[in-house]
Amino acid sequence: MSEEQKFFEGVLARVPNAKPASHGVLIETDAGLFHLTGIVNKSDYEGLSNDASFYAPFCNRDDIVKIKKPKVLSDYLLQIRAEAIVDNPRLVRVFRKRRGNKKDWSLDGYYKNKARENTYLRALSKGNQKKLAGIPAGSAYLDNVNAICMKTNLGNVIAISEPLENFLYFMNLFFYGEDFGVKPKDVFSAFLIAQRIMAGYESYDFDLDPRGDLPEHIETFLQSLTDLQYQFILGHEYAHHLLGHLNESRLFSENLSNVLNAYEGTQVIQHYKYSHKLEYDADWHSIKNIKGDSKYKEDISNAAFLALMYFEVSGLILDYTNPRRSGAHSSHPNPVDRIFKLRSKLNNKLGFSKDQLENNIDFLRGFTKHFIDKYLVFNFDDFERYGSVYLPSYKEKLLVDRVDF
Repeated sequence: MSEEQKFFEGVLARVPNAKPASHGVLIETDAGLFHLTGIVNKSDYEGLSNDASFYAPFCNRDDIVKIKKPKVLSDYLLQIRAEAIVDNPRLVRVFRKRRGNKKDWSLDGYYKNKARENTYLRALSKGNQKKLAGIPAGSAYLDNVNAICMKTNLGNVIAISEPLENFLYFMNLFFYGEDFGVKPKDVFSAFLIAQRIMAGYESYDFDLDPRGDLPEHIETFLQSLTDLQYQFILGHEYAHHLLGHLNESRLFSENLSNVLNAYEGTQVIQHYKYSHKLEYDADWHSIKNIKGDSKYKEDISNAAFLALMYFEVSGLILDYTNPRRSGAHSSHPNPVDRIFKLRSKLNNKLGFSKDQLENNIDFLRGFTKHFIDKYLVFNFDDFERYGSVYLPSYKEKLLVDRVDF
């Protein structure tokens, strides 16, 4: 039995109203439930900042040193990743689950092991690979369902929102679910989950509480397609670098708390915003820059079209539920304009045809109008209630937070 487990057993034996949690101990108090999730040995963090122990559940000592005193460019991306987690108790729990019982865990190592940027980089020319090799890029738990390029003292880093990937995953399930025999109620729930993610109401705890366990062949398809969409978004950000779009005049200063979920500090970051023309160019060059692999280029093209169609849908819903928030996306051109600008640039042999795109856009707009008129109007409070929505046919048992997961 570990030192931590012995500690939990002692609490259960000595403290009234204490009961086991899925991890740790729950103690019932007059003010509510107190969840004791672990112990930290202060001696492990001697010489570091006073708040170093707050990072202990998901970082090792080396991580914390890098976060507090970044020395190389990749340390700044690690810093963003850690700051996104540390003030959010649910995300701390998510990363405790990802950590599991690994003795050699580090947050830096976790992200390096799952890095996917090399898939896209390998498809580029040697010259472009060399130009991009020093730019750290990858996932982070950004609050904004978006991707951003941030300027640091040592250079630029690219962060792609994990919730953006979740949004795309559930929209893919909605769009292709019928082809796999998924029931209409589950297809609708997938759409609802995706829109709640985009609007900021769905809990970011998919590791802890999956919304449903799908058959392996469906899950494999969804993960593959979502990864392709990730590659397009990554390629779009890389294209801004290769095209020389990172002009100082395009830097925008913003409080980090506007970017990271539950962050309450005063740190200011700088990131780039681009004109509509530059966004169109980055869309096109994210595919144009791929060399020699026509199948990959075809797959990325269709993934791009789908992602942009999904952004059109979310924009329509945000315009209805929160017009002020939807205005925050106005730095990007209209998704449908982006689709047809990209279609006009691509070889006719690549990607969905213009007719297919128009039919799919009409379908998505029609479904979205029906969703607003027949569901959202009558269920506005439910839509905006923070929590989790499930795929009813694929969730055998509703689990109790902190007790079952």
